[in-house]
Amino acid sequence: MKRDWDIIRAILLELETSTTARTSLSMDAIEGLDEQEVAYNMQLLHEAGYIEASILNSHSGDGKINAALAKRLTNKGHDLLDSIRSETIWRKVKETFISKGVDMTFDLVISVGKKISENLLLL
Repeated sequence: MKRDWDIIRAILLELETSTTARTSLSMDAIEGLDEQEVAYNMQLLHEAGYIEASILNSHSGDGKINAALAKRLTNKGHDLLDSIRSETIWRKVKETFISKGVDMTFDLVISVGKKISENLLLL
């Protein structure tokens, strides 16, 4: 399974809209997205320290995630979302990576998002 940046952004945006400090966003909560893909990307965000989550992996050997529950954004998660929240900036971030033929990493996405924001502010 691959990291999906649109799903990552959707998870971050959903968590940010929570009205309480501790929320619970389950792997089936984002309409129109595959539960396993959402769960996998929640796991990646959790492992990287961008969200707090509980992940329950299947023990049957099928590689599936039985349950994924995202609880909250961390400070690092807020920084990541701040760099890609705007739809305009997000579109430009993706276009930049595609045009340069470079793979998206968390650090590069944040860096490019900030740079695009800075350039927009200078206009």
